Amino acid sequence: MNSELLRSSLKLFTAGFITTAIAMSFERLEFVWYPLVAVVVVTDDNDELTVQASSNRILGTAMGGLITFIVHTVVQGWPGVLVSLLVMIPVLRVLGWSGGLGTAGLLSVMFLMIPNYTKLDWIYVFDRSLDTVVGCVIAVLVGLLFWPRGAIDELRRSDSQLRQSLIEQLQRYEHWLKGTASRPKPLAPAPFTAQLERMEHLVGREQRGPRRQQLRRTGWPQRLLLWQHSHFHWIAWEQMLSELPDEVIHRADLIGRSMEAMALELASAGRLNGGAPPSLGQWRNQVEQQQLPVLALLAVAQEQQPLH
Repeated sequence: MNSELLRSSLKLFTAGFITTAIAMSFERLEFVWYPLVAVVVVTDDNDELTVQASSNRILGTAMGGLITFIVHTVVQGWPGVLVSLLVMIPVLRVLGWSGGLGTAGLLSVMFLMIPNYTKLDWIYVFDRSLDTVVGCVIAVLVGLLFWPRGAIDELRRSDSQLRQSLIEQLQRYEHWLKGTASRPKPLAPAPFTAQLERMEHLVGREQRGPRRQQLRRTGWPQRLLLWQHSHFHWIAWEQMLSELPDEVIHRADLIGRSMEAMALELASAGRLNGGAPPSLGQWRNQVEQQQLPVLALLAVAQEQQPLH
């Protein structure tokens, strides 16, 4: 948390410093305040929102300035503000720029703060839009500069840890079925879920970031989808398995065979094929031959097949 806070502070400081330096260096940028406000508003703690916030602010500023200027040539004062708001709300919604509504509304109110605003021309509107664009562009570039690194490596570690935890659990089941260990308890869902949520966050963030092509080339969106399905089926499978008596599981050798195949495939990262999962017909035959509980065993089979 401290590192994230430090990164956000450095990002905002860097963006503000560069913006101020540029504004002070060019006479066209008459007011430093406008680009700095754009930097503060656009620079979000979540980097993936910076581009969206920038586009909303730029479009809101341009359209808000245009509508406000046109309205104030006819109606001045607070009535002009109200008329501007009444006009810009449907216009921005029709254009699909609703995200810039707050900025456009603020600009309409701030217009009254300008001395002799009725004497302003179109050059002033263009200059203020230019100020905002400069601040937004710098905020985006600095956000890319401070974009978190190491997401792919963290995803690999999480994938390896999840894979290893399932391998170890399957090995515990194998030792139990061979009579060399006691029956294992199901894996706690909370650590599994927390690690999966972290992977979802990383993949979602990188898909909106500058390295999204690398993420797609390495197949992480597809791998995350597989983990999401595995998470659901694994928890359901172990829960159903825990409700079966020891005697039933020992007699249903299809469960043990499937466990061995899954452990083999997980340990080899899918390079070794443990064989096709037993069909429901095989499960029915074993249930009839061994006189096993039909519904309970078929429910386990339904969850075990997609895992395999």
